[in-house]
Amino acid sequence: MDTSVTPDAVAELSAREVRRSVLSRWGFRIGVVVGWLSFIGAWYLVTEFVLGAQQLPPPHVVAQEAWEVLSDEGFGATVWASLLRVLVGCTLALIVSVLFGMVIAYSNWWRNLLRALTRFFVSIPSVALAILALIVFGVSGLGPTLTATLVATPYVMSSVAQGLTGVDRRLIVMSESFGRTRAQIITGVLLPSSVLSVIGGARQAFALAWRIVLLTEVFAASDGVGFQIKRSFESYDVRGLLAWTVLFIGIMLLFENFVFRQLERRAFGGAHAVGGTGRQQ
Repeated sequence: MDTSVTPDAVAELSAREVRRSVLSRWGFRIGVVVGWLSFIGAWYLVTEFVLGAQQLPPPHVVAQEAWEVLSDEGFGATVWASLLRVLVGCTLALIVSVLFGMVIAYSNWWRNLLRALTRFFVSIPSVALAILALIVFGVSGLGPTLTATLVATPYVMSSVAQGLTGVDRRLIVMSESFGRTRAQIITGVLLPSSVLSVIGGARQAFALAWRIVLLTEVFAASDGVGFQIKRSFESYDVRGLLAWTVLFIGIMLLFENFVFRQLERRAFGGAHAVGGTGRQQ
């Protein structure tokens, strides 16, 4: 049996891999389209045969209402009020998580202490924190921001600590043998090696912060998307409530696809570049 590698065999294998990759991408896209169509179809069926149009408006009615909300002059200010709180809460949670993640990764005593505190904060209901924010901060933008930070930090800290723990210890030992300081090791080895975990933690912080900010705005804010959802609920405007929810989901998907995925691709490429440079050295 001839097992020699020829240029024709390599070209044929490459062509098969390209076709397989193209088919895989198209299969994923078709699956996404079929999934959304199935969801919309199920929505129409539930509206028609289970709940009725008054309790659950059909998708085209919600889409029309969402377009009217989107065309309103105050839409931008409403979304920006919530988005600013989310971004600030997400950033604070990420900073605290990176700092404590380093401590957890390299100190057993702090690891045990922070694990106990993490279990405590994770067990607190989000609704209780939202009401507590109303009591402590009143109706203001500070309550939703700090509540989002408090809820997101334990989850993100665990993700970041796991990424830091997985850093190759040989790189740290080699850096120490060359006389690098602790600050240089952190900035030159730990953070670049765990950048994907940090970005994953940022994505998780953003997702959690969105949910908590909207929940807290229902109780403790006078503007924002959560406040608009509360107004729609109080006036029994199901179309408006669903329209704001759909727009909220759309904004989440935009951030997911055009911010975090792009950051992950660039960071993944940069990690390969760093690894290649290290091997060449």
